[in-house]
Amino acid sequence: MPISNNNHQIIIYRLDEVKKTFRQYKIQDEVQSTVKSHFLPEFLRIEKNNGYNTFSGFNNLLRLRDASNWSLCTKLGLRPTGINHFYSTDLFIENDRLLCILYYPKEGQSIELHIFWEFYPCEKSGIQERVREITQSIAHKKGV
Repeated sequence: MPISNNNHQIIIYRLDEVKKTFRQYKIQDEVQSTVKSHFLPEFLRIEKNNGYNTFSGFNNLLRLRDASNWSLCTKLGLRPTGINHFYSTDLFIENDRLLCILYYPKEGQSIELHIFWEFYPCEKSGIQERVREITQSIAHKKGV
């Protein structure tokens, strides 16, 4: 699947706070004002999976600040894509399922969320291969 501007959006978050179990990020100010980014919260966290949840096979979790208390916020598992620093997850926005490829260099000062609006529907048997192709394309453009 080629990456086009029509079905692909990049949203950048900057490092805001670091604790033992999470790294918190804040959306860039210029991104906050764009029309399509209103579906993502101002803050998100990358957390180590402590195992006190129903997620298995995920070392890291993405938590979206969409409630008044972090413990009530949406939690998503981050699947490794097979390419260093890249993870994938699905976002559910207004009954739409969107593919999210996350570029997360663990010691970096920012993370990038690549949102693909028209990835689904996709046959289950081809999802991993398509995600890997998309991730390779992003990594190539970044020079990673």
